[in-house]
Amino acid sequence: MRFGVLGPLTVEDAAGAPRPIAQPKSRALLAALLLQADQIVSFGTVMSALWGERPPASAVASLHNHMARLRKDLGPDVGARLRTVGQGFRLSVADGELDCEVFARHGSRALEALRSEEWSQAEQEAEAALRMWRGEPLADTVLAVEHPQIAYFEAQRLRVLECRFEACLRLGRLDGLSAELDLLVGQYPLRETLHRQLMLVLDRTGRRAEALARFHSLRRLLVDELGVEPGPAVQQALEAILSGRNRADTIRPEPAAALHASAPRPAQLPSAPAHFVGRSEEAGEIRSTLLQARSHPALVVITGMAGVGKTGLALHIAQELRTAFPDGQLYLNLHAATPGASPLEPAQALSLLLQGMGVDPRTVSADAAASSALLRSTLADRRVLLVLDDVSSANQLRPLLPAGAGCAVLVTSRLPLATLGADRHVRLEPLSPGMSTLLLEKASGRRWTAEESAGAAHVADLCGRLPLALRISAARLATRRTLTVEALAERLTAHGARLDHLELDDLSVRRSLSVSQEALATSDQARDRDAALALTRLGGLDLPEYSPGLLAGLMDVDELRADLALERLAEVALLDETRAYRYSPHDLVREFARELAAGHTDLVRHHEREEATLHWYVSRATACARHLRHRSPALRDLGPAAEPGAPDHPPFRDTAAAAAWADQEAENLIFLAGRPDGGRLGPQRSIELIQILSPYLHDRGLVQERRALTHRAVAAARQSGNRKAESAAIRALAVTQYSDGYVNEALLLIDESLAMDAQHSPTTRMLALGNRAALLKELGRHAEARAALREALALRPEDLDDFHQALLLGHQGYVSEPTDLRLAVSYHLQSLELAARIGAEVICLVALSNTGHCHLALQEPEAALSRFAAALAITATGVMHWNAEREIRVGKARALRLLGRPGEARRECETLLGLASKRGDTYTRGLAEHEYGHALRACGDERAAREHWRIALRALDGTDALVLPELHHLVGPRPTPEGSHHPATEHRGPYEAPGARDHRDFEAV
Repeated sequence: MRFGVLGPLTVEDAAGAPRPIAQPKSRALLAALLLQADQIVSFGTVMSALWGERPPASAVASLHNHMARLRKDLGPDVGARLRTVGQGFRLSVADGELDCEVFARHGSRALEALRSEEWSQAEQEAEAALRMWRGEPLADTVLAVEHPQIAYFEAQRLRVLECRFEACLRLGRLDGLSAELDLLVGQYPLRETLHRQLMLVLDRTGRRAEALARFHSLRRLLVDELGVEPGPAVQQALEAILSGRNRADTIRPEPAAALHASAPRPAQLPSAPAHFVGRSEEAGEIRSTLLQARSHPALVVITGMAGVGKTGLALHIAQELRTAFPDGQLYLNLHAATPGASPLEPAQALSLLLQGMGVDPRTVSADAAASSALLRSTLADRRVLLVLDDVSSANQLRPLLPAGAGCAVLVTSRLPLATLGADRHVRLEPLSPGMSTLLLEKASGRRWTAEESAGAAHVADLCGRLPLALRISAARLATRRTLTVEALAERLTAHGARLDHLELDDLSVRRSLSVSQEALATSDQARDRDAALALTRLGGLDLPEYSPGLLAGLMDVDELRADLALERLAEVALLDETRAYRYSPHDLVREFARELAAGHTDLVRHHEREEATLHWYVSRATACARHLRHRSPALRDLGPAAEPGAPDHPPFRDTAAAAAWADQEAENLIFLAGRPDGGRLGPQRSIELIQILSPYLHDRGLVQERRALTHRAVAAARQSGNRKAESAAIRALAVTQYSDGYVNEALLLIDESLAMDAQHSPTTRMLALGNRAALLKELGRHAEARAALREALALRPEDLDDFHQALLLGHQGYVSEPTDLRLAVSYHLQSLELAARIGAEVICLVALSNTGHCHLALQEPEAALSRFAAALAITATGVMHWNAEREIRVGKARALRLLGRPGEARRECETLLGLASKRGDTYTRGLAEHEYGHALRACGDERAAREHWRIALRALDGTDALVLPELHHLVGPRPTPEGSHHPATEHRGPYEAPGARDHRDFEAV
């Protein structure tokens, strides 16, 4: 493993592959541990790093959650090194794994060699230390309090730099030192050692007057600021310069001197854009790379989509670094994406660069190879910065690269140029919301009132937070003082008109995008033409993201060809690859693609492909739902069969494969189902799709999405007058309410659905009554529950299939629990046996959960733990059922606690808390916090236990959770609910300790 803190925080595995730590708090936690690696870092120190001097009341619980997430992110091989020790944590790091330790080792050796006057070794060790330095320590990590170790690293870096400069002075290796020292003197104007070294370098390279001026500048600063004279070392350097002793070791002048004698120094950089904002992290990385000493020219490639600000950032940095490259700065636009212009040929570009260096154009060969060699020779001993803007390909760029180590090259391109071997690739994303609004304000000259701020933020969002679009909008606001941000936002939201309002004079988002599109469409490469067609097809369907399988249907091609087209669109920055084989366009590219689709020459064929693909998509979703719910009558008549011409995919091999497909496609399917008025699907197909998605949303615990879609389905069905669809939607809403802990409301909805009697088949009514019985039992209305169950059993047909028989057995077991737990176990085991026989893994999970909880109620925690372990083994295969899983994990934690294993119980609760947080499931969080409190009490931490019980009470207050009475007792007087959207309901049944649970699951069928 490799850990990096000298720059942005990095973690790499043994093969060098990065292990991303995405969450800011996880990054801060890891940073705090790495800064004191192999030491015990107290809980207080860690919490200060995360929250400062005033941690929130939930800090202890949050800290454990962050620690669990960090262990998961690091992986099992590294997570094992991260241990809780006493009242703190310890992260074990092997020798050579942490960059700051390697830096310190080499730096110490360099200083020791310097003291021993071993100049070559001092230089080598200093270089080795500085190679570890990637920029500002922990530049991308926010620590709530400044860690003293960071300031120490900065101080050590300066000492090592001074050591290296001193060794180079002694060895006579002065090339490039003056520029580096000049930059550092500007950053640390009171550091006398750097001034002394710069004076000596300037004098030895024939710039004595500048050396003396440096001394007088330092003296004025020290006298004016501190009232002191320069120290003895600087005075001795001045004396050596004045006496000529310093020049006894004079070497040849730096290349700059020769250059000034023969040709004017190039200074070709255009002005950087006015009102530059943001990009501080990227700029820091680029500056660090360009200035870092190395044996080859530094090469940085800035990539990103059209209008994202690549050129602006490059020029901003180049202007800052002019003094670091005293032999000049070259700028060349290579016109990869200039409307109406062809990209420069390498020979053309070489001729322009050589002329910029003062080479007589008559001596420049028309042969690119010869000109490339001449450019390398011209730049060999010089410190020149080359800014090569808008590069079209690696082939165009390679001949233009210098070979001298003193040069640096800053490249911008829409292409990744991955084969160049650049020292750093920087991909720009759109600006942050805050920086976007700031750019709009600065460039427009406006100052937003409090009322205008929201409108300005809206305009920034409509500009896609792209600097090009923001500058166009700012120019409109600047030149039309009566135009308000609200009015501009209204224009930008007009259907199909956004890109019209993002054109002004020579600036145009549409033209910038169309250059890439036209280059693809007119290419002689089939892959490029496929990519151009793909963008048009995507604009017609207009989904959040696209996969090769989906595009294959839209284009009527095989999946490999579709994949290559999507990959090509990503290469030219018209799509982003958001995850493996999933692509998404930026908002303004999406708008551009819609225009392409609307203007397609064969709209009829275009729409036919879209409809066939949508038909296939819904068919595939239906097949997935039927895997998740074997032979459910609610799904029997839903969804179309696949049509000829739709993508051909094999059937799902099992439930886990179906769920994995739905995981990939969930964002698109939820988007389609949630469109106003049904969108492309229309109201009826949209209602059907919500029903089709219901099992998946339920099983994966997608709480927010499930709630929004079920409410939409009920409203749409009522509006359309479709009573059958309305009844199904109400049942789905009942499951949603039940899953969120509102059992009374779920019962009312089930009763409403049952009242629509004519719309129910006998099997559907039987299952609905079984669900009603389960709800009544949950509310402690046991006699009514038994009556509802008898009514359900009376409707059972003689030829009832095994799947629905397993469901009914589960209902029978659940309703039997209050009176005969052994009988209940028998029913649940019969349900398990039937479900296992037909491969209904979801029913297996529910049956194992119910059986385990019965064992808990029977005071048989070992048997319960066995059932819960078997259930979790099923979920490990990819089968999911969120309601069952939360009951399984709560039950497992309770069983572990009862078996005297509270530490394991805590970890199980932490796992469940992490899963609930990921889903935004407040109800499950409350259940987990309740059991977590018991585990903490068993560990002897009564204070922490009470805090977690308070959190649980706040989360569960207003629901019908069975544990509420106990929680009120544990924490004392009932607090005022915070943000509750449901009135508190009185608990209707007795508290069932220790086997009480919330809840078993029932199905929407």
